[in-house]
Amino acid sequence: MKKQSLQEQKNATIYQYQLIRRTIINLELIYSYLFIAAIFLGFQLLVYGMNGLFSWLISFAIVQVLHIVIMLLTFIKVEEAAERKWVWRITPPWIGFKPANDITLFVFRRVHRQMFWLGLCVIGLLYPWISSSLMISIICWHLWLLSPRMLLSFIYRKARKDGVLRLELNEASYYHR
Repeated sequence: MKKQSLQEQKNATIYQYQLIRRTIINLELIYSYLFIAAIFLGFQLLVYGMNGLFSWLISFAIVQVLHIVIMLLTFIKVEEAAERKWVWRITPPWIGFKPANDITLFVFRRVHRQMFWLGLCVIGLLYPWISSSLMISIICWHLWLLSPRMLLSFIYRKARKDGVLRLELNEASYYHR
């Protein structure tokens, strides 16, 4: 990910928002991100055979359901997030649920932080009842799906929380009001 110069950023304004920082996501990074999922699949096939393939596919759906349940539970606590529309996308790196429009950085970080930790806790609770291949797949999908969002939270960790974040196909933009 690379940053645009401050000169270009100062002139960019959307309505009453001023662009503070734009993070461009390179195509190589997206290919690397997708390659990691292929490595997960290769590992599952190598170690568990066809059972690993089915675990890999089923766990993707399980993690998506887990994420939406955690988001809905988070929306009960975070009023501003409930007003925003969230959509499911399959375009990398924003695979899964993402805000359809602009979202405050505070709400974005809070929702994804809770999704990360609560997801790991729920997955840990499932440990005694599921097979090892399914457990590995669920953990890998959970971490893989949330890694771009958590990386974005890390990149904007020093930014003001009342700023607005916009996720687009190959970039993430941060605006101040």
